[in-house]
Amino acid sequence: MNIYRSKSSSYVRIATFSAVILSIMVLFTIIVINKSLGITVRVVLPLLIVGAIIYLYSISLKKIIIEKDGIVLKKNIGKIKIPNTDILEVCIMGYSNLTMTYGSKGVFGFIGNTMDDSVSLVKDRNQMFRITTKDKKYLLSSEKSEELVGKMKILYDLL
Repeated sequence: MNIYRSKSSSYVRIATFSAVILSIMVLFTIIVINKSLGITVRVVLPLLIVGAIIYLYSISLKKIIIEKDGIVLKKNIGKIKIPNTDILEVCIMGYSNLTMTYGSKGVFGFIGNTMDDSVSLVKDRNQMFRITTKDKKYLLSSEKSEELVGKMKILYDLL
């Protein structure tokens, strides 16, 4: 079993920090300062903001575990298991701007779906690789993506 951590790039760390600080300022303004808003807005809007932050954190990629029978994408909460029999191709990707159809564009990573219908769990756009399976395409990143892709190709006979 090989474990590869998914670390955030400087851009992702700055975007996440900025979004959290901005959210705190908005929450403070809504709850404490602006008493003229209705109680519904003062309750629902903060719940939506906090819920969005918790959701993006929970689906953010933490590490990638290569096992004999497949690969595990361990998120902060939950995981995705991809059996090695489903993997068709693994390849290194170059730096990309990741045009997303929906998802986070830097807060806790580039999380969501891209224009080519890939599931994106990227935290560093300089270390991206793609796993193509029978059903889906996954865009991922890790600390040592070239080493990870090399091990996967050898272990799963994808040469």
